[in-house]
Amino acid sequence: MRFVAFLALGLLSTVTALAQDFPGIRTSNYAGVSSVFANPANIADSRHRWDFSLFNISTVVGNNKASFNLKDIGRTLNADSIKNNVFAEGTGNSNGAISAVVQGPSVFFNLNKKSALGITTRARVMSNIVDIDSKLAKQLIDDTENDTGFPYTITSANKMVVNANAWTEFGLSYAREIYSSGNHYLKGGISLKYLAGAANTSIHIDNLRATLNEDLIGDDVYLANSSGNIGLNYGGVSTSNFEAKDLLSFESTGFGADLGFVYEYRPDVSLAERRDLNKYKFKVSLAVLDIGSIKYQRDLSRSGGYGINISGAERFYLSALADAEIDDYKDTLNKYPQYFTPNASMSQSKYTVALPSTLQLNVDYHFHKGLYVNLDTQLALTNSSKNVNNSQYYTSVALTPRFESKGVGVFLPMTYNSLTAFTAGAAFRLGPLFIGSGSILSAAIGSSKQADFIFGLHFGSLQKSN
Repeated sequence: MRFVAFLALGLLSTVTALAQDFPGIRTSNYAGVSSVFANPANIADSRHRWDFSLFNISTVVGNNKASFNLKDIGRTLNADSIKNNVFAEGTGNSNGAISAVVQGPSVFFNLNKKSALGITTRARVMSNIVDIDSKLAKQLIDDTENDTGFPYTITSANKMVVNANAWTEFGLSYAREIYSSGNHYLKGGISLKYLAGAANTSIHIDNLRATLNEDLIGDDVYLANSSGNIGLNYGGVSTSNFEAKDLLSFESTGFGADLGFVYEYRPDVSLAERRDLNKYKFKVSLAVLDIGSIKYQRDLSRSGGYGINISGAERFYLSALADAEIDDYKDTLNKYPQYFTPNASMSQSKYTVALPSTLQLNVDYHFHKGLYVNLDTQLALTNSSKNVNNSQYYTSVALTPRFESKGVGVFLPMTYNSLTAFTAGAAFRLGPLFIGSGSILSAAIGSSKQADFIFGLHFGSLQKSN
C-alpha cells in the first residue's frame, strides 16, 4: 500500500521528532554555530571566535510499540519493518514520531567582545502518528497480511491522526551580553527565520464507531456498521512523489523566531576576561523555540472532509484504500458516495500550520576541569491532536554527563520522554567531527523504542587566552 510512501516522507528516504534533536552534542560548549538551534543566546561569549558548519544530520524514529536492538538495527530501520512494528496488531492504539533534520551551511562570528551574529540554514521533515487503531492501520497498510480476531469493534472518541510536514529555514541570529557584574553574567539572543514550506499533509478520523470483519471468500477485510468523520488535507508538493530536492521549493512561506537567555554563575572573578575558558560553576538557559507558522494553499483536488455512514448489510472493503496512492484518497472515497458524504470542513483555500514550538529549560553544572553534567528539559507547546496539521515534539527530560575539552568530547545522554520512555546513548566529538546516537546504549544492552543517529562536520577558530 502507498501509505509507506507517506512514512518515507517523514523518513526523508532514511529513518520525534520526539525528544531533542542532536542529543548530547547540543549540551556542548564547543558546538559552535549549531548551538544557536538550542538557544540563540549561546553564540555570545562562545568558545569560538567564529565557526562554520558544513552539514549536520539528526534522524529519529520512535514509537510506543516497536523495539529496536543493535544487532539487527539495519534490518529493522527499513520502511516495511518500521510500519509493521509501529502498527503492530493487538496492542491498542499506535503513536509514533519520525524526523530528519539537516543543518546546511551555517556560520557565526563575533561582532565584538559582547555580541555575535549567526546565519543559518536548516531543512526539517517531521511526521506524527497519534492514536491510530493498530488493527485498522495494519489492514490499510497491507491488506494481504494474514490476520485473525474478526469481527473487531472500534470505539474511539479520540482523533486518529497521521501528519507530515517538510520545510526549510533561513535564519539570522543575534546574541549579546546583557549584564556582567561580579559573579553574575547574563546574555540573550534571538533568531529570526524565513520559512519555505514544501509540503503539509494530514489525515484524521474523528469519533469512529466501526466493526472490522473478514470476507473469507473474497480474502478481504471490510468496514460495517460504521460512523464518524474523516478529513484529508494537502498543501504543497505531492506526498506520493516527494523528493529531498522538494525541500528547496518555495510552495508556501512564513516567518518564525527563537528567543533565549542564559545566566551563568561565575565564582572566580579573576577569570572574567578569559574568553577561551568556561568561567561558570553552573548556568541556566531558558529558550522558546519554533515560534511562528507557514501559510499553505490548500489543494482542494486532494483535500476533503467526509461523514462516514455504513449501515445494515453494507460493506466497504479496505482494499480500495490499501491499493490507492495517498494523494488519491479523495478520488477513492468519492467513488463510494453511499458510504462517505462530503462536508464543508475543507472548503477554505488557505490554512496555517504552526511550527513545533517548545519551551527549553537547561541547567549545566561544571564539576571540575572538563567534567560536566547537564539537565535538559523540553516542554512541547504544540499538539497534533488539537490541530491535526501541526507536527509536534514530545515533552522530555535528558540527563547528560560529559567530558569535554577543546579537541575532544564524550557525551552520555539519558532521556525520558512521553512517547518512547527511557533511552540511553553516546556521542563523541573529535575536533571538527561529531557522531552519536541518543539510544545506542539502550539498543545494545536490550531494546529501545527509539532509533536515532547524529553526524556532523564543522570547523572554526577558538578563542585565545588574553
